Amino acid sequence: MRFLIKVSLGFLTIIIISCSSSTQLTDVYIDETFAGKQFNKILVIGLAKVEWKRKVYENEFRSQLLDHNVEVLLGWQELPKGEEFNRETFEKYFRDKDIDAVLVVIEGGEGTDKTLYSGGSGHVYVGFYGFYASTAPLYFNSDYLAEEKIVYMRTNFYETTDGKIIWSAKSQSFEPKNTGEVVKAVSSKVIGDLYKQGFLK
Repeated sequence: MRFLIKVSLGFLTIIIISCSSSTQLTDVYIDETFAGKQFNKILVIGLAKVEWKRKVYENEFRSQLLDHNVEVLLGWQELPKGEEFNRETFEKYFRDKDIDAVLVVIEGGEGTDKTLYSGGSGHVYVGFYGFYASTAPLYFNSDYLAEEKIVYMRTNFYETTDGKIIWSAKSQSFEPKNTGEVVKAVSSKVIGDLYKQGFLK
């Protein structure tokens, strides 16, 4: 009976893992000399292979920033089409707009995480004249391979006086349904941490 419960729990764990969606930040960097400095006007730049993703990135981060009473400019609205964002284009198009920080959201690709779950030992006495015991390994001793889709992103936060990076983090989103879900989760985590560090009101 206990063995059947273990097997059932194993299946349940696999189902939960395969269906769950979560996002976590890793490799978080903070320049402590800027801790507590609040920024009021932020330019959001999305870097992605396709234009529509860039817009999704920028729009979602804007939505999160507006909750902190920040004035937000979007790269896809402000930067001329075909122009890449760099130090020169910032000076050319944004220097006179009094922007005090730039948030850059970077597409990082996808991967698959594979985890092997054991079905348990078959060397368990289960009775019924040995028949059940002899067939138990066939049904209960298999290993189960669970796969998770992972979407990676990186977000960098720069101050504009010297162009220094003052906050950075990688993000991993597990089993997301679509791009919108990824960006909503990542932006919430990122903006939440920027607020925690005192960069936002």
